[in-house]
Amino acid sequence: MTSTNHNLDPIQYKNNTRLNWNTVAPKYHEDWACTYTGPFKSTIELVKLAQINQNDVVLDLACGTGAVANEVIKRIYDNHQDNHIDNGATLVGTDISRVALSIAKSSLTRRFQKSFLIEMDSENLGFRNASFNKVLCQFGLMFFPNTVHVLKHINDLLIKGGKLVVSVHGTSEGVPYFSCIMNSILKSIPDIRPKGSPSVHTFGNPGDLYDALENANFHDISVKKYTYFYKAGTFDEYWSGYMSSTANSIRSTIESKGTHVLSTIKEDSKINVNGYKDKTGLLSFPWDVLIATAHNS
Repeated sequence: MTSTNHNLDPIQYKNNTRLNWNTVAPKYHEDWACTYTGPFKSTIELVKLAQINQNDVVLDLACGTGAVANEVIKRIYDNHQDNHIDNGATLVGTDISRVALSIAKSSLTRRFQKSFLIEMDSENLGFRNASFNKVLCQFGLMFFPNTVHVLKHINDLLIKGGKLVVSVHGTSEGVPYFSCIMNSILKSIPDIRPKGSPSVHTFGNPGDLYDALENANFHDISVKKYTYFYKAGTFDEYWSGYMSSTANSIRSTIESKGTHVLSTIKEDSKINVNGYKDKTGLLSFPWDVLIATAHNS
């Protein structure tokens, strides 16, 4: 099939992103974020690397349903053995999805009074001046259309010596959960997304993530790769979960191409997963996660 080669409209992209996350947030939270499943096993490592101190002001950028924020609160309590933390750390979470924020709020504000959740576009943060000791971002950076702008603004928001900790998914080869189906979709519908659309694998190469941070004037940069595993069950369970959550934003486009195209994608995907079956015939995918730490200029 030929591509129409249409370009990304950032405003439309963000509107679609907001609508999509408002739809999938409950399932995303239940199946992934709150259970430390698959790549979310890295949440503990990300927060550990942030080295949260008892008086830190922490920004959780693109906080979603609160996986990182909840782990931050655990760290805060661990660092306050007497539990007198009213004058201690402050946690701010921002996200574009109102539904995701409502899920996060249901647990965060009850557990920690000095937490504030704000509906906000990561490319248009309403904060001024350096005010955060730590900025954390889990699985969000690769979805921002203007990553350079976001990273430079984060640098401005960090106090002198402040720290950024960010995690992203690995390459398509390193995260076959995504690529086994997505490669089949692109084979049948190569123009399913506008040219220039953010990709879940945008910073999957450690060098690309390092360069992005360096170009935003961060220093003392470290990028480490961690490999986790995700048990996806039978192929039909994998397919159903992927189409209802990961591919939700493009599912209507796929289905509009007709049953033949959908069937072809599914059969191709079934072939692609053959190398990831365990001894019982169930799917077990390796999952590369990159975690970068950096300090501001």
